[in-house]
Amino acid sequence: MAYSVYIRYNGIRYKLPVNPEEITKSQKINLEKYQILGGSQVSIPTYKELAEYKFDCELPFREQHYMEPGSRADPDYYINMLKKAQSELTPVQLIYSNGETDDESARVLVESMEITEKAGEEGDKYLSLSFLEYKAPTKKYMTVSTASQTAALQEDVNKDTNPAATANKTYTVVSGDSLWKIAKQFYGNGAQYTKIYDANRDIIGGNPNLIYPGQVFNIPD
Repeated sequence: MAYSVYIRYNGIRYKLPVNPEEITKSQKINLEKYQILGGSQVSIPTYKELAEYKFDCELPFREQHYMEPGSRADPDYYINMLKKAQSELTPVQLIYSNGETDDESARVLVESMEITEKAGEEGDKYLSLSFLEYKAPTKKYMTVSTASQTAALQEDVNKDTNPAATANKTYTVVSGDSLWKIAKQFYGNGAQYTKIYDANRDIIGGNPNLIYPGQVFNIPD
């Protein structure tokens, strides 16, 4: 299987015409540092930060022999899609596969997009893209300013309720998952997988048997 990079938006898969030379994924954890009296520092991990993805790519204006099959020689086709996702604050699905190791599939926001045009290459455009992993909030938050920082405090909006029965539930796919398995976990009946599929068609696409680790599904009641 050849190396391929896709961006899925509103149920449409946009295959990049020229594969990026490299894709950088960065993942960090937040650490709090403390000084022990009479000793050295210690670090306490507090949470995992959202993953960031960055790459540069070429968008040819005319058909080229090195373009990926199934792609388009139409820079505006890709740029308009990315601009729309940005303006609507809507996540897209970033998918890339090398045919050897596990595919990467992540729901992300288009954090930044830099467009470059070069003299002598009229019509061609080059993109520098930065994506940030998207996690939908399941509870309401409010920001409180303190003397040293702004902290996010969680409102106890689901007090005395069953968390499994609240609205806006999400689930992040892990290796070995299937829609049947997820439906059994949430509904106690794997045959209810069609409810999850119908609510996430824009993420899953046309085949409910093809889901990938890292995808975030909405779980309807």
